[in-house]
Amino acid sequence: MKKKTMSILVFIFSVISLLISLKLFWNMGIFVDEYNLTPAIVNGGEFWLLMDWLRLILLFLAAVISGINIFTKRE
Repeated sequence: MKKKTMSILVFIFSVISLLISLKLFWNMGIFVDEYNLTPAIVNGGEFWLLMDWLRLILLFLAAVISGINIFTKRE
């Protein structure tokens, strides 16, 4: 039962982190559009823009894997 609770907590925290990161990324897009900039300028370069995308992908994968982990049977 304790492992199930930990899995649920990891899932909740990963989804919350993903939602916060998506909202920040969305707000950056709005800022970039309003001030006629590029996301690379706002993030500090192409490398950091790619790291921002990588963070979103990794958080998404963490949420999916932890969500799958909740519903799998353990022996």
